[in-house]
Amino acid sequence: MKATNDQHLSVMTEEYGKILYGRHVGGAMVRSVASLIMWSFGLILFLLGALKSDNFMGISASVAFLVLINPPTLWVLKRVRKIRAYRYVSLTFNILEIIGYTGIIYFVGGIEASNLLLLYAALIIYTGLSAPRILPFILAGTCSIALSLVVVLVHLGFLPHYTFTPGLHYPWKNQLTILSTSIALLFVVAYIASYTAKLLGKSREKLRRQNEIVAASIQHLQNEIAERELTEAKLIVAKKEAEAASRAKSDFLANMSHEVRTPLNHIIGFTELVVDQQVGKLNEMQAEYLGDVLASSRHLLSLINDILDLSKVEAGKLDLEVGEIHLRRLLEGSLDMVKEKALKHRVRLSKEMDGIPEVIQADERKLKQILYNLLSNAVKFTPDGGVVTLAACRLFFQDAQWRRGDGCVEPIPFVTSAAGEWVKISVRDTGIGLKAEDLERVFAPFEQADTSVSRKYQGTGLGLSLTRRLVELHGGKIWAESEGEGKGSVFRFLFPVAAS
Repeated sequence: MKATNDQHLSVMTEEYGKILYGRHVGGAMVRSVASLIMWSFGLILFLLGALKSDNFMGISASVAFLVLINPPTLWVLKRVRKIRAYRYVSLTFNILEIIGYTGIIYFVGGIEASNLLLLYAALIIYTGLSAPRILPFILAGTCSIALSLVVVLVHLGFLPHYTFTPGLHYPWKNQLTILSTSIALLFVVAYIASYTAKLLGKSREKLRRQNEIVAASIQHLQNEIAERELTEAKLIVAKKEAEAASRAKSDFLANMSHEVRTPLNHIIGFTELVVDQQVGKLNEMQAEYLGDVLASSRHLLSLINDILDLSKVEAGKLDLEVGEIHLRRLLEGSLDMVKEKALKHRVRLSKEMDGIPEVIQADERKLKQILYNLLSNAVKFTPDGGVVTLAACRLFFQDAQWRRGDGCVEPIPFVTSAAGEWVKISVRDTGIGLKAEDLERVFAPFEQADTSVSRKYQGTGLGLSLTRRLVELHGGKIWAESEGEGKGSVFRFLFPVAAS
């Protein structure tokens, strides 16, 4: 495993090489600009007479050295491909920098210019924060050796003594004290740089792991989004297929209207002839059986008519035949249609029709069907001795409110964008009533309030569904109200006086 890691670390990837090279290019730029700034200050001091010519020439040579080592060093670094070799070249580059900085310190005054040790500290910190943790200590040791050599060689006379302040020369004991303190401070700086680099490394590693977690989360989220988009696409396709199948079913039933009803009408017609004994006499049993056949045939025809009408609405093939209708006459005629059934069960019919418009525009046949469905349901679900009331009134929709002719607000549970004159018709009974959860469900196809197998009131559950479709075809709205089971119910619908 170790051999594999060493092999992996020995070769530098192109991307990693660019990052390291970029750091050295930036460092070279900073170093060159800083060196030129120091030279500029030296030039100003020289022109002002505060710096001797020998000092200035030495500083200029050191600055030139720092600037000129950049091009060849960067050229070499750009062509190194192994990490170990890159580190050695980088260390050599740092040692050359230390030589240049040591030259500046020497020509300004050597140990007497200890304030310039900040150059060493800047190099250690700048390099140490982005390098291996041992490097700051190596640089601190190299700086200590270079400064010590200068002090010793000057003390032994192998190098001339340069000073920024004429006549200033520290005793040897003081020089050793300053040198020892400077070396200690350099290693303190190295420790700080190394420790800071460690903290930065941990922070970078933590940030890298967090980035990986975020990247994984983003990828997971993208996968979920892709899956949801795929699911939505499948649902859209399935919805379109279901709609197409529903349209095909509705088209088929609507187109089969004549073929289905014609033979059934023949059955009913011929059965009526036989029951009326126009083709011969019947005994009591035959009359009873044929009466059942006739009743069942008529019930079947009613069911087929509802199914076909509902299918025509769904297929968009049921159009309005709008004409002028005398509303009062139509409402009273609707009561007459259920009068016989109401008398049979002793259900009293009443009407409330004050203030209604005399003439409206609507499809008379469909409006009769709406009223018949509601009234026959009311009579069917009202116990013997009950009351069914047909009420109608005129409403106006103004300022987002429904108002009666006298200006009073009418509580209607919906609003419309079509302002103008409307008619509200209500069919109220004292029958079995509805649960709150059934007020909307009863308008669904094949639904009834009593869904038990042995329910008392028989029917297909298509009447109210078809009624809603016919009301909506007129641009109206229908809804049910009830205070609960056994407390009766009210079916109300609204439609405009002038149908579109």
